[in-house]
Amino acid sequence: MGGSGSRSANEGESSPPPTPSGQKPKAPFPEGDSIPDMKLPPTADTTPKGTPTKALKRQGSTFNTPTAAIIDETWGTRQRMEALLTRVDQAGIEEMIDRAMKRNNPPKFMAKFYPHWSWLWRQWQGTVLQRTWPSAMVMMVVTVLLVIAMETARKEGLHTWSLLEVPNPQDEWVARMLGFTTMWGYLLTMATFVNSFFLSQAYGYWLAQKGNVRKVQGRLSDMGMLLAIHARRDAETGKFTAESLELLETIARWMRLYHMLFWASQVRPARGDNAVSYSLLRTEVGLRGLLERGALTEREFSLLMDDTAVSETKRHSAVLEWIMARFIDARYTGMLQGNAGLDARFLEEGCKLRAVCGNIADDAAAPMPLSYVHLVQLLVDTLVVLAPFALYPKLGVLTIALSPVLVFFYRGFLELSKSFLDPFGNGDSLAENFSVSCLLCEVNAASVRWFSSIRELPFATHPDAKGKTDGM
Repeated sequence: MGGSGSRSANEGESSPPPTPSGQKPKAPFPEGDSIPDMKLPPTADTTPKGTPTKALKRQGSTFNTPTAAIIDETWGTRQRMEALLTRVDQAGIEEMIDRAMKRNNPPKFMAKFYPHWSWLWRQWQGTVLQRTWPSAMVMMVVTVLLVIAMETARKEGLHTWSLLEVPNPQDEWVARMLGFTTMWGYLLTMATFVNSFFLSQAYGYWLAQKGNVRKVQGRLSDMGMLLAIHARRDAETGKFTAESLELLETIARWMRLYHMLFWASQVRPARGDNAVSYSLLRTEVGLRGLLERGALTEREFSLLMDDTAVSETKRHSAVLEWIMARFIDARYTGMLQGNAGLDARFLEEGCKLRAVCGNIADDAAAPMPLSYVHLVQLLVDTLVVLAPFALYPKLGVLTIALSPVLVFFYRGFLELSKSFLDPFGNGDSLAENFSVSCLLCEVNAASVRWFSSIRELPFATHPDAKGKTDGM
């Protein structure tokens, strides 16, 4: 599994669906100076076979899509990561970290739409028409060749018919194709049911992942709010003490770090990326970049890098444990006021956060059995390939118009289903993707919102509650 704002949708203009990086589809891995003090794998040893070597040009601060040019859709995560590491430069890393640490103006979480029929009819970007028109044109060409081949029988055979007339069933060639018509009718019924059911199942998966993604934000916000309202305050001013404020800021930074590392473990470089993938954050190169930006300390960097028991895709788990352990320590040192109820609730929220993040990873690793998807693909492809031969005895030359229509709908249903099964774009889906940039930006802002909004209170705190804890 693996991938990384987007343009607003104005009336009469489609809004490109967010890529895994949450950017609009036009941007590049820039070419520039080598990364100082960062260990990048040697190009000669790690470049996957077949990787293009031509330079990629940078244009100002924008990036033109290079990922599709350097990543083969058959590559696994390791090959994609190697290709990314051999081509990324310091400017690309800085741009990616800027997106990861952004706190305002988040991009759209996903492509939005206007319900008016005229607006919907004008859309192209991110629709099934964009994804199925090549197949539809191929089938139209095949149908045109079939009609041309049948022209001799139509004009000179024993049983002729006019151009727009239904072919004469007594013609020997038409009679031979009637068998396709009968078999195709059975396939049509089966494909309609199976394709529709497959779409409903894929959409259900997509909805479940969307819900889990938002639950991650909810759990982090709950934890931040619990800390803010229980943090110790100065007995005279009613404001947070220096120690409790330092605690809140540290845990807020860890929450941001946890969230960044979690999504870095869930995405991978994809052909739909328009900038450096967030997956780079889970590597030493990415962590050094975060270190330079103050997202973690030297001690924290060492702990994450030196722990051989934790893989680079599980480093966020260590950060979550830091948060939980720091909470326990703060309770016993009196920086947090409360009792066993606070302890139970905060620890429960932490466990729920771990569980929902685990659900996202588990579901993304196995969204649908291969045999099921394979069967639906064979069924739909067989249906559309046989369509010209099955429809000609009933429609004649009008088959030229109907064949591509069938491709648009049946292949469109299938392509839409497969994009629902790839909500993070790790399988190179270009539509129905969630914007990870949006998620990161929203959590970054929420991490400081809760304690910043109550640095001062609109009422006088009770004297017994100042600088005192209960139930310890």
